[in-house]
Amino acid sequence: MSANGTSSQMGHRPLTRVGILLLALIAPVSVLNPVLPHLGPVSAFAGFSVLFFVYGLLHMRKQKPDSLRQLVVLLCVPLLAISLLAVVNGFNVQYVFPQAVVMSGGVFIALGLLALPLSINVIRSLMFGVLFASLCTSLFALIEITTGRHFGATYLDANPDATKLGVVTVFYNPNNYAAFLALAIPLLLAGAAITTRRWLRVIYVLAAIVSVPLMVATSSRFGLATLFIAPATWIFLRLRSHVTQAIAFVLTLVGAVLILRFQQGSAAGDIAPTRAGDSYTIDFLGLQIPADSSLLARWNLSLNGLDMMAQNPLGSGPGGYTVTAQAEGSSRLTFNITNPHNGAIEFFTQFGVLLGILAVVITVALFALSIRTNSRYGKGTPERALASALACVITVLPLILVMNSSFVGVPHEWAGFATCVAIGVYLRSQSLSATIPKRIQPDDETASEPPAQISAGA
Repeated sequence: MSANGTSSQMGHRPLTRVGILLLALIAPVSVLNPVLPHLGPVSAFAGFSVLFFVYGLLHMRKQKPDSLRQLVVLLCVPLLAISLLAVVNGFNVQYVFPQAVVMSGGVFIALGLLALPLSINVIRSLMFGVLFASLCTSLFALIEITTGRHFGATYLDANPDATKLGVVTVFYNPNNYAAFLALAIPLLLAGAAITTRRWLRVIYVLAAIVSVPLMVATSSRFGLATLFIAPATWIFLRLRSHVTQAIAFVLTLVGAVLILRFQQGSAAGDIAPTRAGDSYTIDFLGLQIPADSSLLARWNLSLNGLDMMAQNPLGSGPGGYTVTAQAEGSSRLTFNITNPHNGAIEFFTQFGVLLGILAVVITVALFALSIRTNSRYGKGTPERALASALACVITVLPLILVMNSSFVGVPHEWAGFATCVAIGVYLRSQSLSATIPKRIQPDDETASEPPAQISAGA
């Protein structure tokens, strides 16, 4: 990666080598945080996030007003205030303090990124970090598969009777690893499209390909479904033929349904195996939907979250869902599980309806921006590749949200949020720019800021 990255089209100063390094470290530090050194209660992710935020502030320059950037700041500032208050007041409170620390770090990274002029070199650095994190975890996964060795704490430590546990690497739970892969695969393909180095493009593609069987190895049902939905979204956006798009949509729908159907009852660590003749069902709109204990627990945990939202629409703060569930209990069957297992419910219950709605508005805005950008730019342009990747991530976001026990308390989810926001702000700045850049050439090894050419047929 070029250390002499150019400035943005608004004439900002170029990134320093330190800036490029810090950008490339966002994904690896967030992913490898469980096995990186900690200083007392301060994790490597928390320390790094503060350092990156300070760097962003020191290199902040006056920029043109941008509604998307302002919306994200409007979300992040109160989230940061809430999380820092929880850090101070909940030092010894289980669930509250660790989640508040992770959340503070994630918001610091997002705000630090928004302070920087988001040029194509910033995006390349972020994608390179995703590649490095992917390569590290893939290596750990291969070691785990061949030797059975786990890295750091695992789901088995708390659930020794769990069955069919998938590959964990450094993520504690196989579903967390699956969530990372679902986020990383589209970004790896985007990184391959925007890099100016052929050898690096090959590594990006290989990393994406290797991630597919590793996703299968996690045994995550929702993760497997993303392997159908994300590629279909990519095909739908990249190909102009409506017939091809329709075929991709149908195949994806069928594939996702088959995965969820055939994997029923065989998820990693089914929490309450039924006896012969026993079964669980989910009551929805008068229908009796067969489900295993894991799906039933997730459904009831989400319903419990709706009750919490009705009781406290302003939110209960970081870790509040679990604290409330443990303190008040529930009449619904959750098999003694108190983690939300639903990122959307978790966010709304802990940070309130108003901030939850704002988060939804930002997500919808990013998705709409990605669709418009994909239609505007021609094949081979970095903008179109980034727009397609962003659309894929948001399309599978509903599945990613329900993979983890806790979405808010996972560092790499916040790194993914910051990365997607950075891509969105960059794409918006390009769409507002009056210049029409040229395509990336495969042999352009030194070009540091190749903008895109708008295709006449787009």
